[in-house]
This record gives sequence, structure tokens and C-alpha cells, in this order.
Amino acid sequence: MRVTISVLGAFLLSAAGLMALAADPQAPAVKVEGKPEAAVSKTVDKPPAAPVSPEVAKAEEPIRAFVKSFVGAYNTEKTDDLVAQFDDDAIVVDSDGNETKGKEAIKAMYVEAFEETEGLKIEAEIEGIKFVTPDVVRVDGRSTLSNTKEEGLEFSRFSALLVNRAGKWKTAELRDYPIDDEDDILPAERLKELEWMVGDWVDESDNNRVSSSIHWNEGKSFLVRTYHVELEGVKASSGTMFIGWSPQTQQIKSWLFDSEGGHGEGIWTRANDNTWVVKAHGVLRDGSPTSATQIHVLINKDAVKTSSVDRIIGGEVAPDISDIMMVRKAPAPSTTIKPAEKPAAK
Repeated sequence: MRVTISVLGAFLLSAAGLMALAADPQAPAVKVEGKPEAAVSKTVDKPPAAPVSPEVAKAEEPIRAFVKSFVGAYNTEKTDDLVAQFDDDAIVVDSDGNETKGKEAIKAMYVEAFEETEGLKIEAEIEGIKFVTPDVVRVDGRSTLSNTKEEGLEFSRFSALLVNRAGKWKTAELRDYPIDDEDDILPAERLKELEWMVGDWVDESDNNRVSSSIHWNEGKSFLVRTYHVELEGVKASSGTMFIGWSPQTQQIKSWLFDSEGGHGEGIWTRANDNTWVVKAHGVLRDGSPTSATQIHVLINKDAVKTSSVDRIIGGEVAPDISDIMMVRKAPAPSTTIKPAEKPAAK
């Protein structure tokens, strides 16, 4: 047996794939920051607050497609495609009030941003589309900017003025506005980088089984993880973890409660696109301390490899654990029985 899983406590998931947590009871958090120039974002079309007519929905389709195309060009750093969407005399104003005018200057701005900051990605949530005239449209929404170099998320609002030039939409003006009120950033937005965790996961090896299920709570303010550990076919432990944003420490934190009475918390930090580091600490049911550092490496969207180092269990040093693999379980096949079709009338 590669390690006594009962003293690991639980397995966790993280960042781009899944992270199996291996220490006694807990797992940690992540803080991200980063800042490029002006932005729109990976489009997340927010459903309209009220139903719209088919005519309005049809008129909005090319606008939403335009924003989606902008985001795609930005996230793949295709500067020429990005700049082609701007009008010749377009103006871009970032959240600090810095203004860039004209396509050539805008292109230079984006080239510099991509060169200075690694892995810039943007997401855009459209909140409103208003036709000022048939050929002039205002698009308002929220954007989230991330990067791998500075481990950051930046939230802002955007307003874009689009004009129709010979049947093609162009950006005449793009403005970013800072979100001054931190309360205006929803918890689900803070946790978006961990949304890949949602689903069912399992590790089966050495006659042991660790299963884990992650889902959003009702208000999408926390990710809730439940886990079960079986040793030689016998249930050894289970527990529940809540993962959320801590407004007090401005970090993603997790709180774990196991079936034996132990509990703990952790801080999550994203090291790069595929790696998350979790600093965990807690206590066993007898009050003795536990701590560990988990390193979670995303292999792909359905598998993550985890190592746990610097482990303290019950106040004593424990061996490191390396390369534990958790994989996503395929959805269970549908058990719905379709009613038999009635024979056609003759």
C-alpha cells in the first residue's frame, strides 16, 4: 500500500483539472491578480433580466457574435484579428483613464500587453445591448481579466460603442470602468477558476478507493465537496468541504469537517495555468495539529495529479505523498425507459 489513506483525510480538486488533497483534514486557497490594458472578455452571455421578443433577439445575435469574436482574438493573442474589429479612429480607455486612439496605437497597446504579461485571458458577460440607431449599438457588461504570470483576476465593467460600416460592425469606442465596490463582485465570479472541479471524481488503487463529489451550493457562493474513503473495501472516513471567497483575507479558502470530528482550513494559490498550491492546517478530534502543502497538477480536464509534502499529523512528521491521480467519473448512463411506440394505424 503506497500510503495509509485514513491518515490523509481527504482528497481535493483544484485549478484546471482536479486536485486530490492528501493530508489529514484540510486543503487551501488561491489569490490572483493581474492587469492588462483595455478589455472585453471570454463571452459569458448573461441571460436577459426579462424575456425579449424574437425580433430583438435576432437583432442582437450579430452583436453577441461580434463580442465573442473579439474575445476569441484576444485570448489567442491574434492581434491583427483583434485590431481589425476597431474603427479607424477608435478610442480605447482603460480602467485607469488612459486613452489610446487610432488602430495603429491600439495595436501597439495590445502587442505590448501580450509581450509584458504572460497568458492574458479575458471573459465578458454582456449585461445590456441598446440600439441607439439601427447602425449604432451600445454594449454594456462586466469583464474578468486573468493571466498566468501574475496569478491574477481583475474585475471591471465595460462599455463598447459599435458602429455598422458597410454591413460590418466595428468598435468605435471601448471603455473599462473599475468596480469600486468589492461587494459588487459575486462569489461565483471569485470561484470561477475552480468551476472545473464540479463533478464526480475517483482514485482507485492498492485495493483502496477515494471518491469525491463537488457541486455549487444553491446561491453559487460556495463549492461544496463531499468525499468517502474506503480501505480494503471498508469505509474508513468521510467528510464535507466548503470552498469560498474570504472577504476578510481576500483569498479563496476552504473549510473541511471530517466524520471523525477533525476540522481545518486552507489557503489556495494558483502557481500557473496547470498548478495549484494549497497550504492546509487543522486539528484531529483529540485536538492535535495537522498541516500539509498540497501541489495539484492538472494533467487534462479529467485528471489531476497531487502530491502532499511537509506533512504533520497529530503533531508528528509524516512521509511525503507523491503522484496521487484522481480522474473524473463519466456520467452514469440514463435509466429512463422510453415508452414503446404505438404501431402506426393501418
